[in-house]
Amino acid sequence: MFISPGLFFEQTLNGVFFGLILFMIATGLTIIFGVLGILNLAHGEFYALGAFLVFSLGGALVGTVGPATGPMSIAIISLTGLLAVVLSAIVLLPVSALIEATIIRPIYERKEVYQLLLTYALLLMMVDVFLYIWGGSPRRFSAVFDAVNQVPTTELVGFNYPSYNIFAILIGIGVFGFLIWFFERTKTGRIVRATAINREAATAMGVSTDRVFTLVFAMGGFFAGFAGAIHGAGAISADVGMGTNPLVLSFVVIVIGGLGSIKGAFVGALLIGLASRWAIMLYPPAELAAPFGIMIAVLLFKPEGLYGTWGEIE
Repeated sequence: MFISPGLFFEQTLNGVFFGLILFMIATGLTIIFGVLGILNLAHGEFYALGAFLVFSLGGALVGTVGPATGPMSIAIISLTGLLAVVLSAIVLLPVSALIEATIIRPIYERKEVYQLLLTYALLLMMVDVFLYIWGGSPRRFSAVFDAVNQVPTTELVGFNYPSYNIFAILIGIGVFGFLIWFFERTKTGRIVRATAINREAATAMGVSTDRVFTLVFAMGGFFAGFAGAIHGAGAISADVGMGTNPLVLSFVVIVIGGLGSIKGAFVGALLIGLASRWAIMLYPPAELAAPFGIMIAVLLFKPEGLYGTWGEIE
């Protein structure tokens, strides 16, 4: 089968874009598990909430600017869209903190089955909230995507690819760099790592584990919502069922990369993104099977994951 260089380059960029969206979702899931020891089945709904919020906030903010008719209006719409994406993710901070304090915290000492049942119930409740507020029809916010795509990026090298995706890729790489810096260079990040490694010792040193848990859960919700807002401001529609597939693939990512590893989540997400998009070129039905094939191979030869730490954030 002949694959043109243009198609290969396009699908490779699609894979990187999708992989970095997955990374931002999975990194929230993996830090929550690494510190709190809870696999949050409602995590995909934080991603969906970010997409719904950017539809509402973005529509309200960009609606005051008007259509993209020139370089100045394109720049204003792009910056307004970025503001809507950031605000949508910021909303997830208090929402996630409230959920952790009122719903998640009472079950830390319960068996895993109770945690899974509770977070699954939370998933169902969030879906009902989405249906009540936004309805069952897909919601599309395309103004920012259309405006940003008028900025030439890949056209400069003779290749046409959505400029929005290029900027989203750069943002995803920036998020990875920020997380590495946060956990390795900041005092708060080192406290979170210390709590993940030995909760009792951290408590004995005066660390408030309740505050750390709330911070970590809020961070996880923020990055999932940030991924949803970026994706929702792009070429997809916000839909009540959109959180399921990213949740499943996020579990695959953290299994491949290693539970509790930011670097592992980054590498695992890129592997899944590229594998699924390359599979589309070769044999489209293999798109769904490719991520799980990689996961099986990793489990067979490196069960702890590529960067497995089992409970230590790195």
